[in-house]
Amino acid sequence: MREIAPLRILALRAVGPSGCQPELTFGGPPRKKKEDGDKIDTKKNNDIDESTKSSTDDRVDHPPPPPPDEPTITSRLLRSLRDSSMTVQPYVAGTTRANASDVDISQPWVMAIYPPRDTNDEDANNSPIDESTEFLTIENGNHAVACLQMFIDALVESGRAGDERLGVHFFREWVQAVTGGMDANIMPEQPQKRPKKRQKGNNNNHSSSGRQFDHLPLGSLSLHNLASASIHTFRSMEYANVGSCLGTLDLTGTHGLTDSILSQVICSGSFPRIQRLSLKNSRKLTGKAVANLVKLRDLRAVDVGGCFNIHPNDVIEMVQQHPGTNKGTLNEIYAGGLGWTDVALETLLSFTSKHLRGLGIGFSTYLSGPGLVLMLAKAAETLDRLSIPFCTGVDDAVVSALGKALPKLAVLDIRGCNKVSSLTGIMDGRIIAGNGGAEVAKHLFVLARYSGISNNSLEETSRLYRNEVGECIFDCVLDGAGTGGGVRR
Repeated sequence: MREIAPLRILALRAVGPSGCQPELTFGGPPRKKKEDGDKIDTKKNNDIDESTKSSTDDRVDHPPPPPPDEPTITSRLLRSLRDSSMTVQPYVAGTTRANASDVDISQPWVMAIYPPRDTNDEDANNSPIDESTEFLTIENGNHAVACLQMFIDALVESGRAGDERLGVHFFREWVQAVTGGMDANIMPEQPQKRPKKRQKGNNNNHSSSGRQFDHLPLGSLSLHNLASASIHTFRSMEYANVGSCLGTLDLTGTHGLTDSILSQVICSGSFPRIQRLSLKNSRKLTGKAVANLVKLRDLRAVDVGGCFNIHPNDVIEMVQQHPGTNKGTLNEIYAGGLGWTDVALETLLSFTSKHLRGLGIGFSTYLSGPGLVLMLAKAAETLDRLSIPFCTGVDDAVVSALGKALPKLAVLDIRGCNKVSSLTGIMDGRIIAGNGGAEVAKHLFVLARYSGISNNSLEETSRLYRNEVGECIFDCVLDGAGTGGGVRR
């Protein structure tokens, strides 16, 4: 029997030559005009007409292409793949080339541990991946979703990711893969042009607009490093009603993403169910974009790290006004590289200290060591993920104090903190906290590339701190590896 190639290989083959058109693959051949059988109406299979490309602010009146009368053979194959009983496999993105710049405690953004862990068991959730029984795969995914995601990743890896590749038909197929054909094909109302003056109560409309889709499962979609994505791509997602079942969206490195796209498409009410959103390194975004995130009322985790046109005060104002802050549901905020200060950090924690679980404030020369410890101690009851890479105020004394002040810490990023030469201090601090009656996480995962920690120092510390069965109670990565090591979802 002939062996079937892995999904990753099939996705790479599907990219094909530069003329490959997924819109024809999922939407069928171009349709002929009724009035002239010799002419082909190509607009029927285009996602958005040319007027979209010339304006990112005005709404497009041209209707999206209709679905094909019958699913194409590729669509039928994908749908059978969704319902197959094949064993779930670890997800391997693109061509498997490791990229040290993608290492982060929250990345890959759309990945989660499989099999799913018991959400009520905090110790289990904060423990590292057991490679004998667990692995990373797409959060809330299936084989059909994985195949479509691999196609996107393969396009990005091969450099063939153009705006015309991902259109309405492609994203309709993604919705089908997530929902299995449940009633998700209702077109959202065509958005009207924004009035000059906002009407009171508009935010409530965003809250109620997503409730009609609550019966649908949530999916995860990554456009990671899709630099060519523009208004065309996001309008296609909107017209395909992707927002009805989109819970996690990764727009890391999407350089075509602008304030107007975020405000008029993603935060306009068409994507009401987004819970986790990464805008990391989308460098055209400004504080105006961050302000619009309050409209994503289900938002639980956000990453705006590396968006150097955003100021810490923009993040603070958004957090202060977001409904998830009062509810305690907006509990992961990653905003490294924005120039955080002690005062800004204190203000942020004044709103989030009782429920914050993940925080990223790295790449700052303005944060002092004592101020960092004093402020973060306010979140000791909940904070278990902390990213403070390349902070010049962090040294051995600060790390030791953090070990005592944050006993629940399970994931720590101190890359580039070259004044830190050993992990012995932080491990001692955790023991002191435990002896004082604090609940201490059983394991600590540390990213420490470009720090002052040497292999000899690491070996010495690992000999000292082991559990009852002789296993080391921490893992530390000193090189460019560690992708996915901090994922605890």
